[in-house]
Amino acid sequence: NAMTPVGATNQTIGLVWGWQSLVSTSPLSAPAKNPNIDYLDAIILLTDGVNTKNRWDGDTENQSPEVDARTRLACSAAKAQNVSIFTVLVMSGNASLLQSCASSADQYFNLTSASQIITTFNTIGTKLSKLRISQ
Repeated sequence: NAMTPVGATNQTIGLVWGWQSLVSTSPLSAPAKNPNIDYLDAIILLTDGVNTKNRWDGDTENQSPEVDARTRLACSAAKAQNVSIFTVLVMSGNASLLQSCASSADQYFNLTSASQIITTFNTIGTKLSKLRISQ
């Protein structure tokens, strides 16, 4: 309850760091994957605001179409590498951007209260842990 928002929101940077944590390249170099195991790479992008600033665009207070465009590019690039993206919008923000960033409609969550975060993460965890059988 003592937390107060201060500063800008840049969803792109969080998304890219999450993506980089999944790949075996710099700067984070994830461990090599066992070729005998089918993996599901997933990112959960949680935000409580709109993109307002990156190092080039935005004013820290108002939605920035330029920052949104960079987020769209990052979402598309991660999904092109078979990363499954879950997006969680808490209370306000650019729902359209986050809906399009999610890998499917059931991977987008629009929360009206911060108290819904635990339930939402439980739902996502259940989706990620379901047994998948393939040939």
